[in-house]
Amino acid sequence: MPAHTLSTDRRTVLRAVLLGAAGLTAAPLLSACGGGAAPAGRISARVEDSGAGTASSVIRPVAEQNGLLDGLDLTYIAGTGPGDVQNKLLSGALDVASFGPLGAVVAGEAGSDVVLFSANLTNHVRWLVPENSPYRTPADLRGRRVATPPNNSDAFRSTQLAAAVNGTDLNDEYELFPGAVLAGLALFDRGDVDAIVTIEPNATRLVGRGARQIATVGEEWSRGTGEDPAALVLNGQGTVRSFLDENPDAVRAVADLRVGAHEVIRERPEILAELHEVYGIPAEERAAIELLPERMREVYPVEWGPAVFANLQRQVEVAQQVGLVTAVPEQLPWIDLETL
Repeated sequence: MPAHTLSTDRRTVLRAVLLGAAGLTAAPLLSACGGGAAPAGRISARVEDSGAGTASSVIRPVAEQNGLLDGLDLTYIAGTGPGDVQNKLLSGALDVASFGPLGAVVAGEAGSDVVLFSANLTNHVRWLVPENSPYRTPADLRGRRVATPPNNSDAFRSTQLAAAVNGTDLNDEYELFPGAVLAGLALFDRGDVDAIVTIEPNATRLVGRGARQIATVGEEWSRGTGEDPAALVLNGQGTVRSFLDENPDAVRAVADLRVGAHEVIRERPEILAELHEVYGIPAEERAAIELLPERMREVYPVEWGPAVFANLQRQVEVAQQVGLVTAVPEQLPWIDLETL
């Protein structure tokens, strides 16, 4: 089956029928978890709300500017940090949330039937050091203090996995300071750590201020596996299989909306600089704003098909080999909606 991209015809149908909901957004919470009933002929869905400092914060404004959200009834539910929106999906408080492949397998091992159904984000986790740091590679930092995302996040799991394929135990060989993104940035700014592992757009903000990027998790994965660093998936859009089974049209619309927004970004990446305030980047940080189109265009994938599934499976297989998951599940937790 060919990789899934949003065709012009499908986008036209999407705008006309107005099914489903958007992916992560930066908008305020529009209604409570329960939300109001959708008008007849339309489908409501509870989706993840994403604030400044995350790559997905631009999805709603991009979609709004290009007519992809016209008339949709959406309920946005904010999370308190990595792991929280995934827990909300598992508890039934959300219908759609970002989910990494390892997180989906871990959820499955705990008895939850999570399925990834759409593109979300390419891996955008970066290793950075201060401008005057003597360290040049992640290996140079062994034994040193490193701020990281929370250890239940997709970002941390992918960092752990990329270290493992190079024979490194991230937890044992570094002095880690896992925590909320803002906490890690504060540690780095104060000089309390020797390096930081962080996500976009925060990495671009740091580079704009003079920090040096010494590696990406994609590059570290490539060094250990020989695979394309740009192909490393951070996460997909996820739901529970019961919601997919009961609402296939809504799930398809969610997938099309997300990919439609990504197509706009790929075609006109300068829109990311225009939306710098949505990312949480103030106008005075001009160097960071200028870097956004170049550094972040590839974060937004438009494919969801065999090549992506091969990468997801490879991640899970390596995770099993190094003990990050118990086993590769018989039914892998992702699906090509074109086969439904």
